[in-house]
Amino acid sequence: MGLRTTKDWNQFLLRFFVALGVWEVASVTLRTLLFSVFYYDPNLKNFFIPISQIVWVGPIVADLIQVFFLGLLVTLARPSLPYGLLGGLVAGLSFSIAAYAAPALAISQFTGAFPIKLLWLWVFYQSVLTLIGAFIFSFSSEEE
Repeated sequence: MGLRTTKDWNQFLLRFFVALGVWEVASVTLRTLLFSVFYYDPNLKNFFIPISQIVWVGPIVADLIQVFFLGLLVTLARPSLPYGLLGGLVAGLSFSIAAYAAPALAISQFTGAFPIKLLWLWVFYQSVLTLIGAFIFSFSSEEE
């Protein structure tokens, strides 16, 4: 496909805003469900920042940047991907393995900087959000 015309950019930006909205709703839910157990763990008391001290602009901007560049990647790679949601699955899984699982494996083997359960939970969390975003960006309608 590519992003050569105004119509292409309009479709990309529409998908971007839908993906960002779904991403934010899913991320708040997943963060609450998955990481609340670790937040109140006395062994990790000094690992987490208190909620009252978090500047929430940071995570939102990080999500915005991540969704935008994931969208660019899926949009530009779309001609090489299988048609439809299968292409989103392939793109999401390959991006998740390259961007999250491989570095987490290296970090867990070479350093003891992060608790292993927390590190792999973060990989799972990011992979679920990436799959959701890739599905949204790879969805094709009859008009295209």
